[in-house]
Amino acid sequence: MLDAHARLLQLRAYLLEHTDERHSVTVREIIAHLELAGYAADRRAVYSDIELLRESGLDIRVHRHKANEYYLHTRVFERTELRLLTDMVRASRVLSREHSLALIEKLASLGSRYDAAWLKRQGGAVGPYKAESETAYSNAAQILAALERGGKLSFLYCQFAAKKALSPRRGGEAYIVSPCLLIYAEDHYYLIADHPSHEGLVHYRLDKMEQVCALDEPAAPLDASFDAAAYARTVFSMAPAQQRWVHLSFDRQMIGTMLDRFGADVPVEPLDEQTYALFAPVRVSAPFYGWVFQFGGKVKILAPDDVREQMLLMLEAYRMTEHSRSIR
Repeated sequence: MLDAHARLLQLRAYLLEHTDERHSVTVREIIAHLELAGYAADRRAVYSDIELLRESGLDIRVHRHKANEYYLHTRVFERTELRLLTDMVRASRVLSREHSLALIEKLASLGSRYDAAWLKRQGGAVGPYKAESETAYSNAAQILAALERGGKLSFLYCQFAAKKALSPRRGGEAYIVSPCLLIYAEDHYYLIADHPSHEGLVHYRLDKMEQVCALDEPAAPLDASFDAAAYARTVFSMAPAQQRWVHLSFDRQMIGTMLDRFGADVPVEPLDEQTYALFAPVRVSAPFYGWVFQFGGKVKILAPDDVREQMLLMLEAYRMTEHSRSIR
């Protein structure tokens, strides 16, 4: 009986590694593999084992030919899903090159050996902009632990100094915050946290945090109405910025772009046949003004007045700079 159980596991492993929709195996090939692995088998035993594996949830299907061929049809991840995930890992600036390669190897193992070879071959080399250390990754583990326990977080927050070295801010004094969530933006992971001496939430880049430690002290409770997805839509840059409700007008052809940026539930109203408008919460910063500017006048700030004035001042400064360059 033990041999039968071991044979069943051997068959399962064989189908997982050697078969998919494009690659199937005959009963004769299965028997040859099992015998090579040291297990006695015949057709009746193989048929019985396949039925047991099907009953356990394995989606084993058959290509009906003169000699039927069996293959594993459904897996945890589809082939395309694995490709998307491995490409994201390759592009990630959070993971080191070594960690990326190791993670790609793990993802590839979830497909057949043919899919694994395809994933490694088609994706190309790991991207050039990779983390030089595992700082962000290890910090994420500590932050997730603090979020799970509902405790505060202690860390040193650093900035780049001479020779690209990190130097602690505030003279090395520890930051004590209530973590709210992790967010991936601008090719980096950020901690969104509540700091007692700051109004609103503050952003900290994980690769600039050192000596991260989850504390036993309970964190300040997060507002029950807080919507992480809605908050992310207000952010045009992870640099600190005040949130304002901004009234924007835009060309009707831009409605898809506006909904992509602010969400499908943002209220939109027509101003005339060619122009729509919306109100949306925005963390007003230079990247926000740059976002408006890129549309060449098809998006305009209607209110508040100070935000509109700041945009006009930036445009005037740009015109003056370009004029100075042209007369040199």
